[in-house]
Amino acid sequence: DETLPVIIANDLTEIQEEKLMQVLKDYKTAIGWTLADIKGISPSICMHRILLEQDSKPVRDAQRKLNPAMKEV
Repeated sequence: DETLPVIIANDLTEIQEEKLMQVLKDYKTAIGWTLADIKGISPSICMHRILLEQDSKPVRDAQRKLNPAMKEV
Protein backbone atom coordinates (compact mmCIF):
# COMPACT_ATOMS: atom_id res chain seq x y z
CA ASP A 1 0.00 0.00 0.00
CA GLU A 2 1.47 3.33 -1.12
CA THR A 3 1.90 6.16 1.41
CA LEU A 4 0.98 9.60 0.06
CA PRO A 5 1.46 13.04 1.68
CA VAL A 6 -1.65 14.62 3.20
CA ILE A 7 -2.03 17.81 5.24
CA ILE A 8 -5.41 18.32 6.87
CA ALA A 9 -6.87 21.00 9.12
CA ASN A 10 -6.24 20.50 12.82
CA ASP A 11 -9.72 21.68 13.83
CA LEU A 12 -11.54 18.64 12.40
CA THR A 13 -13.25 16.26 14.76
CA GLU A 14 -11.98 12.70 14.90
CA ILE A 15 -15.01 11.50 12.92
CA GLN A 16 -14.50 14.18 10.24
CA GLU A 17 -10.82 13.26 9.98
CA GLU A 18 -11.66 9.56 9.57
CA LYS A 19 -14.27 10.33 6.89
CA LEU A 20 -11.85 12.61 5.03
CA MET A 21 -9.11 9.99 5.11
CA GLN A 22 -11.54 7.36 3.82
CA VAL A 23 -12.59 9.61 0.91
CA LEU A 24 -8.94 10.30 0.07
CA LYS A 25 -8.17 6.57 0.13
CA ASP A 26 -11.22 5.74 -2.01
CA TYR A 27 -10.40 8.36 -4.65
CA LYS A 28 -6.60 8.46 -4.47
CA THR A 29 -6.27 7.74 -8.20
CA ALA A 30 -8.39 10.81 -9.01
CA ILE A 31 -6.08 13.18 -7.12
CA GLY A 32 -2.90 14.58 -8.68
CA TRP A 33 -0.31 13.81 -6.00
CA THR A 34 2.64 14.74 -8.22
CA LEU A 35 3.05 16.63 -11.50
CA ALA A 36 3.37 13.31 -13.30
CA ASP A 37 -0.11 12.32 -12.06
CA ILE A 38 -1.79 15.31 -13.70
CA LYS A 39 -2.49 14.25 -17.27
CA GLY A 40 -2.47 16.79 -20.09
CA ILE A 41 -0.50 19.49 -18.25
CA SER A 42 3.04 20.11 -19.36
CA PRO A 43 5.53 20.22 -16.46
CA SER A 44 7.06 23.33 -18.06
CA ILE A 45 3.87 25.24 -17.18
CA CYS A 46 4.11 24.23 -13.51
CA MET A 47 7.82 24.91 -13.04
CA HIS A 48 9.88 28.07 -13.20
CA ARG A 49 13.52 28.84 -13.76
CA ILE A 50 15.67 31.57 -12.34
CA LEU A 51 17.91 32.81 -15.11
CA LEU A 52 21.35 33.97 -13.97
CA GLU A 53 24.12 35.63 -15.86
CA GLN A 54 27.11 33.42 -16.62
CA ASP A 55 29.50 34.90 -14.00
CA SER A 56 27.00 35.71 -11.25
CA LYS A 57 26.81 33.91 -7.91
CA PRO A 58 23.42 33.15 -6.36
CA VAL A 59 22.87 35.12 -3.14
CA ARG A 60 20.43 34.24 -0.39
CA ASP A 61 18.67 37.30 1.04
CA ALA A 62 17.83 37.55 4.72
CA GLN A 63 14.31 36.56 5.73
CA ARG A 64 11.96 39.53 6.04
CA LYS A 65 9.47 40.01 8.85
CA LEU A 66 5.86 39.34 7.94
CA ASN A 67 3.18 41.96 8.50
CA PRO A 68 1.62 41.03 11.90
CA ALA A 69 -1.91 41.33 10.48
CA MET A 70 -1.09 38.73 7.82
CA LYS A 71 0.23 36.15 10.29
CA GLU A 72 -3.31 35.19 11.32
CA VAL A 73 -4.12 33.62 7.94
